Amino acid sequence: MQLRSVALAAVLAAAASAHADTVALWDFNTYSCAAPCTTLPKATQTANGGSLSALGGISFNSAAGSGNGSAISTTSYPAQGTGNLTAGLQFKIDTTGYTDLVLSFSQRNSNTASAWTTLQYTLDGSSWLTATTFQMPSPANPNSPSFLDGRTFDFSGITGANDNADFGIRFLTSFAPNTSAYAPTLTTGSYGTAGTIRYDNVLLSGTAIPDVPVDPAPIPEPQTYALMLAGLAAVGLIARRRTR
Repeated sequence: MQLRSVALAAVLAAAASAHADTVALWDFNTYSCAAPCTTLPKATQTANGGSLSALGGISFNSAAGSGNGSAISTTSYPAQGTGNLTAGLQFKIDTTGYTDLVLSFSQRNSNTASAWTTLQYTLDGSSWLTATTFQMPSPANPNSPSFLDGRTFDFSGITGANDNADFGIRFLTSFAPNTSAYAPTLTTGSYGTAGTIRYDNVLLSGTAIPDVPVDPAPIPEPQTYALMLAGLAAVGLIARRRTR
């Protein structure tokens, strides 16, 4: 019975240590701004701070989200054949004190928006690397495009993202692979600059790096004090004999 209790305690401790914490979250639930908007929403929750920026001259406003509340809707993307990987949203997130980072988000594209989005990340706050490129599926109901929830990217294999005050990610519209043109989300349609892309529930989670305990200076046992005093007495006796 005692062994089972010890084993259960070990399992619970491991589960607690593997718990994912919120490093930064933008759920946009209280965001309310009719176009044209000039102020981007602040993060709903952050461990160390974070900021949101619009890139490439896009415009933005609030719109219906994937569940209750709002999402951020973006539009005014580059003209066909121009501005590859220049327009979208950028999130700077301080990951100090966290490791094993995972990004999750929801996305909704209108029919004429770019079907392809590139996720990039930075480790120094200025140079950007491509994490992945993904395609939004053509909507089953073109008259009512829906959110694709639960999109994820696992940064746990990128150790430089851990414990990094300069970390950031961004979503950029990109040309279809091996082409120099944007593909529309609705495969039977055409790309247009007025196409909209909504993002919701942008969450970076991670595991808190545990504090390293500092061992206090050991307190000598009573018998240790006795030995120390005996040693000092012996040294004193020898010293007196030598002075004679």
